[in-house]
Amino acid sequence: MTTESARLESLCVLHQSDDYIVVDKHWDIRIDSKMWYEKHTVQAQLGQRFPELSDPSTYYGFRFCHQLDFSTSGALCVALNKAAAGRAYRCFKDRTVTKAYLALVGNATQTFTCVCD
Repeated sequence: MTTESARLESLCVLHQSDDYIVVDKHWDIRIDSKMWYEKHTVQAQLGQRFPELSDPSTYYGFRFCHQLDFSTSGALCVALNKAAAGRAYRCFKDRTVTKAYLALVGNATQTFTCVCD
């Protein structure tokens, strides 16, 4: 994990196929925004790096399959077509997707495990 702020050119692609791009969302960047003053978003990063993949028929230009909070970093899946978006939506709706969260804590004095269902 980096302590540097996100930059438009700092998009890290974890996986790319004909149907999906999975990016490593930085911890201090919004996924999307229609607000003129929000210049640093994953939407803007994708648009700068992959302008040919932007779809003007969608609200944000890209089909984000799920959300991550502003302060949460991690893998973010983006569908590149309507059919792929539908498949991803069904996976999240049917809860066939496994999500895991890892918290990094400094100076912890004891070890514990917590499983959230």
